[in-house]
Amino acid sequence: MSILDSIELFSSLTSSERETLSLFCQERLLRSGEILFNEWDDALAFYVVKSGYIRVYKDRSDGEKLVGYVDSGGLVGEMALFDPDAPKNRMATAKAAEDTYLLVIMDYAILELSRKHEDIYKKISDIIMVRKNDNKKNNIE
Repeated sequence: MSILDSIELFSSLTSSERETLSLFCQERLLRSGEILFNEWDDALAFYVVKSGYIRVYKDRSDGEKLVGYVDSGGLVGEMALFDPDAPKNRMATAKAAEDTYLLVIMDYAILELSRKHEDIYKKISDIIMVRKNDNKKNNIE
């Protein structure tokens, strides 16, 4: 059984493809309050929340601007890797709101997979579009 079997994003992959991708993945525990990445950090990985949740925010001169929360099954770090309008740096800070288990997938592995599997690329693109629309609606830049 692969560590990717229960993740909906990868449901279209064969078990052999999931096993191969799992070679480029690791599980990570992020303790409550621990920062996963800071705004403007280099984007070197893509994350799937397995349990717990992540608080995403931007630091501004007038305080933190909440972008949102990502809970079980959600993706973190996709915009810096997949949004063609974004720099290849983190666009916000991500911090564990409670003890959170993540699946960490190296950037080159998820990018290569998305080139080979249009359905995975489309799912990630759809998530980005929703988040960008939410950010515009909430006036988050």
